[in-house]
Amino acid sequence: MKTLYTLLTAAIILASCNGPKKDTPIEVAFSPDEEQLEAINTECFQYFGEKDTVLMTTHVDGTNVTGTLAYSIYEKDRNSGTIEGELRDDLLIAEYTFMAEGVNSKRQVVFKNTEEGWKEGYGEMKSVDGIPVQVNIDSLDFDHDMALKPVPCED
Repeated sequence: MKTLYTLLTAAIILASCNGPKKDTPIEVAFSPDEEQLEAINTECFQYFGEKDTVLMTTHVDGTNVTGTLAYSIYEKDRNSGTIEGELRDDLLIAEYTFMAEGVNSKRQVVFKNTEEGWKEGYGEMKSVDGIPVQVNIDSLDFDHDMALKPVPCED
């Protein structure tokens, strides 16, 4: 009887040592690859006014944010570029690197996530290492109608 238990235990151990576990078809279907993860974590936002348009795409990885930002404001130069920053509570604080009038520039942008959508904050700016940044993020003015609302991302 003792030999039977020993053989049975050995058979169970051998059966459990079939090599590395293979993902089931269900696990494969619900385990997104890197490209799918980027698409899952990417969101697009737009403000479309009578003569103004602002488009923002964000890719969120934890609290880090990268993406694109483009402004087309009536009677002002169009500009578009990239953002790189972080989320702090309901704020997106980023460095905006953009091209306007053939010149590469940088400035800080701050957007607040409000009930209406993402609103850019405006306030007094100062130059730090040649880059305009907000003097006091806590006192920015978000009281305007240019709210970027979620839209489907285009491929």
